Amino acid sequence: MIVVTGLKAEARIAAASGVRVFACGGNVGLQARAIKRAVFSGAPAIVSFGIAGALNSHLTAGDWVVATEAMSGDRSIETDIEWSSRLAQRLPGAELGAIATVANPVLHPRNKRRLHLDTGAIAVDMESFHAAALAEELGVPFAAVRVIADPMHREIPPAARLGLRPDGTIAVGAVLYSLLSKPCQLLSLLRVSGDAVIAFRALFRGRQELGPHFASVLYPTLLANEPAGSAEPDRRRAEPLPA
Repeated sequence: MIVVTGLKAEARIAAASGVRVFACGGNVGLQARAIKRAVFSGAPAIVSFGIAGALNSHLTAGDWVVATEAMSGDRSIETDIEWSSRLAQRLPGAELGAIATVANPVLHPRNKRRLHLDTGAIAVDMESFHAAALAEELGVPFAAVRVIADPMHREIPPAARLGLRPDGTIAVGAVLYSLLSKPCQLLSLLRVSGDAVIAFRALFRGRQELGPHFASVLYPTLLANEPAGSAEPDRRRAEPLPA
């Protein structure tokens, strides 16, 4: 199983036996060759996992999104229907819908609203579409499951944008320098950090529910634990599993 994340912190949460995680720092292309080698070596599927920004006003920090498709520009790639349904069933209350992938973080609420109107997507990240394109090229199933880290109304300060390195680690020095240059960002950065704490707590809890291989039936040892009969996902809140 291949897991594509943006941050090293997300990668640590995703890690499990039989899972190969690539923290791409928003640039999946840097890891494309290694991901392809992993698929050629027998990895049967690709999943995009981590945090995302909300493009719907009702989504708040800590809410889960299971993608029905990943899009970028005028291209769209559908996720594996049955796999996405199983992921949603593991995460009661998850929202199903499209995830838009962009090259740079969407910092301002008005730009988030515009992106939602232009694409119909409910969440935005920097990795999912590129991971989906690799899966399509390689002929393996793809899914994307993300936690909202910043609500639609939240403005992201420049310090937060500068903090992401290409390898998925946080450039603390760049964040501090930006704050020293523009101290008025501090309150906004604290709010963003609070949202991130909520999101990572949800990411950690949800990771346990998803199982070691993200509910993939390509691992025979997990079949006995899969719910019988998977409904096709749609773009509304997933119903919780019956008790």
